[in-house]
Amino acid sequence: MRFLEPILSKLKAKGIVQPTPIQVQGLPVILSGRDMIRIAFTGSGKTLVFVLPLIMVALQEELMMPIVPGEGPFGLIICPSRELARQTYEVVEQFLIPMREYCFPELRPLLCIGGVDMWSQLEIVKKGVHIVVATPGRLKDMLAKKKMSLDNCRLALLNQVLLKIMLHGNNV
Repeated sequence: MRFLEPILSKLKAKGIVQPTPIQVQGLPVILSGRDMIRIAFTGSGKTLVFVLPLIMVALQEELMMPIVPGEGPFGLIICPSRELARQTYEVVEQFLIPMREYCFPELRPLLCIGGVDMWSQLEIVKKGVHIVVATPGRLKDMLAKKKMSLDNCRLALLNQVLLKIMLHGNNV
């Protein structure tokens, strides 16, 4: 799947030497640019199915035409809760750190959640942001106030739990 050495090294360091069934099914689909709905148990490796392609897309976009201040994101992950958004953001960060160590272009992620000072989030947006992990409320607020745009977004992901909540008719 042509993952870069820093990503492969991080996977190996985490003890991941072989993909899980959801990764075998999902990674080729997402990397080929096709839409996908996936349902799998907690701990099955779902997060890596969308985080790794998202990093690859952001890197490809950055290499083709570097992001300018105020631009982005190229990828968006929407999570139903702050806790899940933080966990997802941490996975993104875990793979971006080795990318920096290998001297790849800096990819800036943003954790866009309520309960955190919006001004600190806006500082990242002003620099140009590659990947946003957001909860619906804060994302809606940022978009309504025109603090961020999704004009350049190439990959948007709804977390499985969010989909489940929406299917059951509950408010998010």
